[in-house]
Amino acid sequence: MNVSASQRCVRRPPDHRQSHNQTGTMTAAPDFNTTLTPEGPVEELQPGTELLHGQYRIERFLNSGGFGLTYLARDSLDRTVVIKECFPESLCLRTGCDVRARSRSHTQEFHSIVQLFIEEARRLARLNHPGIVGVHQVFSDNTTAYMALDYIEGKSLLEIIEDPRETPSPDAIREILVKVLDAVAFVHDQSLLHRDISPDNILIDLTGNPVLIDFGAAREKATRSSRVLSRLQVVKDGYSPQEFYVAGIRQGPPSDLYALAATFYHLITDEAPPDSQQRMAALAANEPDPCQPLRGRIPGYTSAFLGAIDKALNVVPKERPQSAHEWLAMIETGPRQAAEGRVLQADEDMMVSISRLVEETNRAVMEARQRSEHEVRARLPEAPKPPERKPAFAWRSLYDDEDDDQATAVPVPGPSCPDHTPEADGAVCPRRPKLRSRRPRPGRGGLFMGLARRFTARP
Repeated sequence: MNVSASQRCVRRPPDHRQSHNQTGTMTAAPDFNTTLTPEGPVEELQPGTELLHGQYRIERFLNSGGFGLTYLARDSLDRTVVIKECFPESLCLRTGCDVRARSRSHTQEFHSIVQLFIEEARRLARLNHPGIVGVHQVFSDNTTAYMALDYIEGKSLLEIIEDPRETPSPDAIREILVKVLDAVAFVHDQSLLHRDISPDNILIDLTGNPVLIDFGAAREKATRSSRVLSRLQVVKDGYSPQEFYVAGIRQGPPSDLYALAATFYHLITDEAPPDSQQRMAALAANEPDPCQPLRGRIPGYTSAFLGAIDKALNVVPKERPQSAHEWLAMIETGPRQAAEGRVLQADEDMMVSISRLVEETNRAVMEARQRSEHEVRARLPEAPKPPERKPAFAWRSLYDDEDDDQATAVPVPGPSCPDHTPEADGAVCPRRPKLRSRRPRPGRGGLFMGLARRFTARP
């Protein structure tokens, strides 16, 4: 399907499911099966748009946030993938299909955020774990950056929470939490943070396996590097710890664990915990914590399981479990088979082979170009040589007199001529004319005498 530049991009209102301002609350999840209808103006790519020279084709728009747009797409092998586009709408707009800064003053900020997006995607692409969404490719197109991700067929935890028919059993919830903790531990072991754990960012695939999606670390860095984006808080009320609300406070693995505990608090009780800012204010005022603990009031769960969630929900970071491994140790009752993950390393031999192939290709192209230029020059007709110019007259010297004109002998047969006779000895052969001999150059007096003879000899 060929789409012109003016037809490939349409406007649609945004869906504030991924970021919001200081007063917003995130209550809905991205749906990979239906097209969302957002509420304010935003620009998106039209279905049929091709990316990366036709390697990906957009099928439909999924959702948007303050930092990016998400699409359902097909790759060149006809596989369904999710395409995430770097589109910080506060800084940029779309012209045709190209994304550019809204003003010249925003150009540097926009390019910095695109670079952060690419760097984060490359780090995530190295993570290979069944509980983490796979990154197929990161690439640049339309003057911005894109990420091609696995398409996870299933439902998010938020959809499961909101559907009374989908309420999981306590055993199922425990199994999901253990698998998510495995994935979070693997992320933290690579010195990375998710920064956006919430019910809408945990998908349950058709086999029941939970998968973490939509890492928010790049968005957090973008708000620190951009004066415009700093007005947007990359937080979700009820799930984000208090350190996500205040700039400059140290963030670490306990921050992700708070968000994970709040997510499973919501899954178990059907309601999200109170805002961490509200809880911190109550603590500072020496008032009771508005978040009721789970231990002792929810049937079907062990005391250790619920107590670990309560501990991870502590508003003070140092009072929480300091790692996902510590949390797992608190709830595990026996040996189990943990999901194996690995960090993909770059193949040095392959990189050397690729570099050598590029050099050989460039050399072959240059040699072919030189041969072509040589053949073109050989086919061109040679320019005709200019005719030799003969002098129109012979220069005469003022020292020569008219007697010199008679110095050339009359051609008579000589000894070397075929018609030689003895009487002709001393004569000049026409084939070898006698050259006239030049007189010695006179001095200054001879010069004037020569001139005098010329003038007196003329009538």
